[in-house]
Amino acid sequence: MQTNISPLMDVNEVAAYLHLSPATIYSKRTRREFPEGTIVKLSGKLLFKREKIEQMVEEATETSFSHS
Repeated sequence: MQTNISPLMDVNEVAAYLHLSPATIYSKRTRREFPEGTIVKLSGKLLFKREKIEQMVEEATETSFSHS
């Protein structure tokens, strides 16, 4: 069985993935806390590149463990 995972995530998907509220995602966007090239706006809808979000989490995880 093949799973089709979209390369783009909406605000609610990113919020669930990061265990944050959608309002926090919007705030982080306003404060430019997402890496450059993460956000795409299509037809007025805010979308996030899954690869960039996963990379952001990976880098944060590596940073957290390296300071232990």
